[in-house]
Amino acid sequence: MRAKSVFLGAALVSLLTVSAALGAAGPSSQEVKFGFYADREIFLNRTFVFNDVLTQRISEIGNRVASASGRPEIEYTFRVVNDPTINVYAASGGFVYINTGVLDILENTDELAAILGHEIGHVSQKHQIKFLQSAARSRATGKLAGMAMGAMMGAALGAATAPSGSSYNSPTYSYQQQMSSQMMDVGIKAGMALGDAMSVSMIVGYGRSQELEADSLAIRYTKEAGHDPNALIRVFKKLASIRDNLKLNQDNYVSSLINAQPGLEERIKEAEALIAAPQKAAGKKQKGKKS
Repeated sequence: MRAKSVFLGAALVSLLTVSAALGAAGPSSQEVKFGFYADREIFLNRTFVFNDVLTQRISEIGNRVASASGRPEIEYTFRVVNDPTINVYAASGGFVYINTGVLDILENTDELAAILGHEIGHVSQKHQIKFLQSAARSRATGKLAGMAMGAMMGAALGAATAPSGSSYNSPTYSYQQQMSSQMMDVGIKAGMALGDAMSVSMIVGYGRSQELEADSLAIRYTKEAGHDPNALIRVFKKLASIRDNLKLNQDNYVSSLINAQPGLEERIKEAEALIAAPQKAAGKKQKGKKS
């Protein structure tokens, strides 16, 4: 039992080292490395929709929104997932996933731009990496610790098993590669546990402050990209109606769009305040000129 605790502690420290390097990176190369492994895990556990017309449409809107994020070094990949769950999520480095269940409820490109903008906000602010850093620093026990270890091993195995000669391979990943070979006996299972970490950080949500930050960025990005920023509010109100009518909650429906903290009602109020703020400021300036 003690050996297991020592190993878990070492794994958490290793995660902190790996994720700190990821979080400190200015360019997106290390972020993409982590996201690349996450993308492979999602590919193994979900069914993608390969529709060139649909993917191109989503990519065009998403990239237009992403151009307002201030991080031109990130090359986004948008994937449609065949899943009726009303959800959209992203992995670090620019991988964005939108379920067919979301597409079914969206009415126009403004609403699509709004939810993509929210996920682009998560990516641009490195929320997934920060989530893993927080998990490591807390030295949490139980499920969170297990997820943290899984995420660390996932990053390590991703570095060790990336295709030879690919842009994802680099001498800078030798630490992860060494760690992977040393822990190969448990590496496969622990690496697969990355799916649990992503389930928390990507699919369930990142927490109050980061969700609100992503909302505010979505409003800014969509507006700068030429879309209606009020679309995010319309989507939230639609989700609240669906949640209430179908009696959805965290116990029976896993969706960051619906269940993420601080809840749809507060997120609607915050979004309305953000959109109204510049309008109020403009109104005061106009009154000042008249007087």
